[in-house]
Order: sequence, then structure tokens, then C-alpha cells
Amino acid sequence: MKKVMKYPIYPIAFSYVSGIFCGFYFKLPDIVMLLVAVLSFIALLFLYILQRNNGFNNKLNVFTILAVFIAFSSLGFLSYNFNNKLVIVDNLNEKEFTIKVTDVLKSNAYSHRMYADLVSAKEQPKVLVSFSNKTNVPKVGNVYKLVGTIKKVPKPRNLYDFNYSEYLRLKHIHYQIISYNQPFKITEEKSFQSIIISGRGYLTAQFFKLGYSEETQGFIQALLFGIKTNLNDEIQQQFKDFGILHVLAVSGMHVVLLFSTISYVLRKLRVSKNVITVILIIFLLIFSLMAGFSGSVVRASLMCLMTIIGTLTGRRIHTINLLVGSMLLILLFDPNYLFDVGFQLSYLAVFAIVFCYPVVQHYFTFKNWILNYFGQLVGVSLVAQLGVLPLSIYYFKQIPLLFLIGNIIAIPITSFLLVVWFLQMLLSLISVEVFSFFTPFLSWISTFCFDTLSRLSDYFSVKTIDFHFGILQTILALLMIFTMFWFFQKKQLYKVYVFLSIVVLFQLITLKNVIENKSKEEIVVMNDVDKVVIINRVGNRINQIGNADEFTLHSLRNYELHTNSKVATIDSLQNSFVLKDKKWLIIDSLEVYPKQQFDYVVLYQNPKVNLDRLMIDVQPKIILLHNGNYQYLIDEYSEYFKKRKIPYYDMKSKGSFVIDYN
Repeated sequence: MKKVMKYPIYPIAFSYVSGIFCGFYFKLPDIVMLLVAVLSFIALLFLYILQRNNGFNNKLNVFTILAVFIAFSSLGFLSYNFNNKLVIVDNLNEKEFTIKVTDVLKSNAYSHRMYADLVSAKEQPKVLVSFSNKTNVPKVGNVYKLVGTIKKVPKPRNLYDFNYSEYLRLKHIHYQIISYNQPFKITEEKSFQSIIISGRGYLTAQFFKLGYSEETQGFIQALLFGIKTNLNDEIQQQFKDFGILHVLAVSGMHVVLLFSTISYVLRKLRVSKNVITVILIIFLLIFSLMAGFSGSVVRASLMCLMTIIGTLTGRRIHTINLLVGSMLLILLFDPNYLFDVGFQLSYLAVFAIVFCYPVVQHYFTFKNWILNYFGQLVGVSLVAQLGVLPLSIYYFKQIPLLFLIGNIIAIPITSFLLVVWFLQMLLSLISVEVFSFFTPFLSWISTFCFDTLSRLSDYFSVKTIDFHFGILQTILALLMIFTMFWFFQKKQLYKVYVFLSIVVLFQLITLKNVIENKSKEEIVVMNDVDKVVIINRVGNRINQIGNADEFTLHSLRNYELHTNSKVATIDSLQNSFVLKDKKWLIIDSLEVYPKQQFDYVVLYQNPKVNLDRLMIDVQPKIILLHNGNYQYLIDEYSEYFKKRKIPYYDMKSKGSFVIDYN
């Protein structure tokens, strides 16, 4: 209790984070939570006045902690709700739009993609926009007039698919505009963000002048500024296979390396401490802006900034305090960061290193400096990977097997290249001709890194193990890992009981999932663009009917992992068949069907049937409108079924169709 009250940042941060989670999962009136917050802060002030002369060592401590929890959790709840107010676009039939680009995404084979402000709407909401890639790549600040369609970002089309709509919602984006035409550029507005991006573009253009290939330039831009729009897909896949994709995202490691390099160089040049401090603060601010305020960069920048402030004020610096303090500051600015995968992995990895690594550090320490460097690299990599493993399994459904090899090869090389490329970029502003002398050597090093990873990737046929945890399993697995290291910090018997309790709870939840999955029976009509694919699941065995395309196969793999099941048989699709004593009919473009009663009818390949006759001949219990049908046909059929109150299911708007037999 004394320790908790000595460091109030811990209960405050815990309470605030709890409030954000409550805001995410529960809907309560803002006025009620505001009243709770006001009353709890008044109670907290009253308790503080009572205790200020006695310190935090009396019977009122429990009430103080309770007041802190209620006050800051309600504050977190209100902060989340305030930052996630839904902006409604009134007219979804609008065809002409004016947008201002705020962020440019990686283009695909058909279109440019970007986030933009919908200037032509009253409240100017943020939207996802895609239009023809026959035009020049858009820039931040460009204002376009375009013709297209606007709609809400669709939900996942199949069970357990990645929820892109939720991902965008946390970025305050609820709608998307799709245009197949070329837009008309109206103007280019200057803003603080566009100036920063223009500055970043100017700096990255230096590498073109220095003579780097396009492939290497894409790698440099990803490494220095987190720009992945020009990154080679093959290189990105290599880093993903080795579980080291974090190297290509501007992270805390990059910030600390550059921060240390600048500090070291300035000290060697005998620059005064005050000037060094100012330069470092300016660097942290500019670099965070250029990296797009990614969670890991902001975290590292804030920790470095707090270290500077702590040093100037003569206070003792505890890394855990810096970690918790920086997290709280970021979440006060934008509570949605809490649900960002990069933010979660970054904080968890650093916490694992700070909390767990000292326990095992002596096993990786050697007298020889080369052995010691690689020993420390191996130790830190193992601990960090172990710390984030449950979360990685939860989000990515994979256990990387080659992460250690990847870290040993990539981190020393990319760390060296990061620092040298940063210095070369700055010095090239003085003289491109002089500092382009180093380009062939640095290009060779980067190529060596790619080639080495490529050869190793080809050598190992198995790079990952597919696996899945539920949310409760993920939390308990994390608690098990950190409780184990907690025990070895100072061996005490009660910690063993805590660890065993967590293990038992983890096993019970796992057993519950296994029992539920084995007793589960359901039929799922997958949302495939071109084909009808039906899966009939009984326990952990799946009978697949129809062949799926590559996207649906990926969805089917997700389904298998989440339900701990496996496709046992694959049957060809027939126009009529029986499943679970229910008759199914598939009507395709041939529009041929028998005149008999069917329970489920799937309209597929744009059949233009006489619906009145179909209802009389077949008498279906429900009609399924397949995703592959033309939208105008789906609209016509939907209108018909609504008028006659006939049960139907639009797979294009609602996703896969599920029949649960449990």
C-alpha cells in the first residue's frame, strides 16, 4: 500500500486505462459519468485535505485509492467517448464530393488510396478515399473534386476476418468514397502537416541525388521515416517471415539510436550542455512529426524528453516510471492509441525488457565485447519476443520461428545503416558530390542484408506456426510470463501460488473452449466474391462444399484457427443438395430449378428469374442473395422481398450467412 501511494502514477494510469476499456466495451450516458467524475474528484480533494498532515499511512488510504480509481476511470471513459463521437453523413446518395487529402496510403494495382477530409460535408468528417491511379500520386493538402459513391466502411465479410471497419473507426473514419474516374485537382492547401511532409519529402529526395536505387530508397524511407508506400513487397515479406517487421517501422529503437548519436557527436564537438539539450528536444519534436506520431516513436520521444527533464532537475530516473508516465500522456492526448497494435507491442516489449531482462542478464554477459554485444542482443530479443508473444498470437495468429536469426542479422546491420544514412542525409545538404562517395558501400551492405535473409528464408521451409489465443487466454498468458519473472526477482512462496492460480485458470478456459468447439455444429455460407462456398462443421471436422478463391481460403484458415477445427472433406457444389435434413437450392445464371419445396435458396451469378413464380414453385424459408450478384439486381430483389415480407439475407451488406445448431 505504501509503495502504491508513493508512486501515484501507477494507480492513476491503471484507472485511466480501465476507464478507456469501459468506454470501448460499454455504453453509458456521458452525463452520468461526468457526475461520477465530479463527485469522485471532490471526494479525492476532501480525503487529501484530511490526510495532508498525516501522510498516506492511515485508515483512509483504502478510500483514497478507491476515489482515485473511480475519478480517473470515469475520466478515461469520458475521454474515450469524447474522442469517438460518430459523425453522420446525411446524404449517402451524393455522387459529387470535394476532399482534402490528409494522409497518403500505399497504392494498389487499380487505385490510389488516402485518408481525407470530406470538405463538401457539413462537419467535414475523415473518410477513406480511392480513385484512379492513372493520375499522379496525391499529396497531403491536395484538394480534389471527384465523382463516386460514398458508403459506410463494411464490416468483415466472413467470420473472424480482420475488422477493417473497427480499425478505421479508431482513426475516426466511418465512411469510404470509391471513384473509378480521374479526379479534378482544385488547389493545394498549405498546412502545418503538409509543410512537415514536404520537408520529409525534401530530405528523402536527397537519397535520389546520392544515387541509391529505387528499391534501396524505399527501404531507407521505411527505416528513417516509416514511409512504406515505396517499400518493395518482397523485402517486406522477408522481414515479416523472420518476425522482424518492427525493424521497418520507425520505432523506439530508431529514436534512441538517433538520439544517442546526436548527443554523442555534439559532446565530441564540445558543444555546451544547454545547446545540446535544446537541439535534442527539437530533434525529438521534428522526428515525431515526420514519423506521423506513431505510438512507438511518441513513446520513445516522451521517455527521452522526460529523461532530459529529470537530469536537468536532478531527480532520480526510473525507467518504469518513464514508461507509465509517457503512456498516460499519450492516452490523455488520444485514448484510441490504446487499441493500436503497434502501441501495445511497443510498450509491452519495453516493459518486458525493463522488468524481465535483469533477471536473466548475467546469462548473456561476456567479457569479450563482441560476444557481449551479440549475447546482449540475443538476450534482449528473447525476452522481448517472449513478452509480446501472447499478444502476437492474438493479433497475427502466428508464432514466428526465425525471429532470433532475423534479429541477429538485421538489427546490427539496420542499426548501423540507420545512423549512417541519417548522417549522410544531413551532410549531403552541404555537398552531395562528396558524401555520395559512400553510397556504393552502403548500398552493398543493404543488399547483403536482403540477400542473406532471402537465402535463409528459402532454406527454412517452415517459418511460422499458426496458432490462436482468445482474449482471456492472451491476458492470462501474459500474466503467467511476468509472474514467472516476478518470482525469480525475489523468490517467495506466495508468488508460486499466484502463478499456479493463473495456470489453472488458463487451463480451465482452454478446456472450456475445447469442449465448446467439440460440441459445436453450424453451417456457414462463406462470403466469396465469385463462388458459392458452404462449410458444414461438426465439432472439429469441416465438410467444405465448393472451391474457394485465395481470399476465402484465408478466411477459412482464420475460421479453422479460431474454432480449432480442420477441413476434412471437400465436395463439389451441386445445384441441389441436403444438409442437416434441410434442402438447399443454388440458382445460377442458367435459371434452371426443379418445381419442389426447398428450405434455403441461393441466388447466384445474377439470375434474372421470375420471383413470383419462384416463390410459388419452391416455397423457400429464406432467400440468400450471393455477394457476387450485381448491385442493381440485389436492390431489385431486396425491394421485392421487403414488400412481400419474404425472409431474405443480403450477403453483400451483411457478410457470411450462419446457421447455428447449438
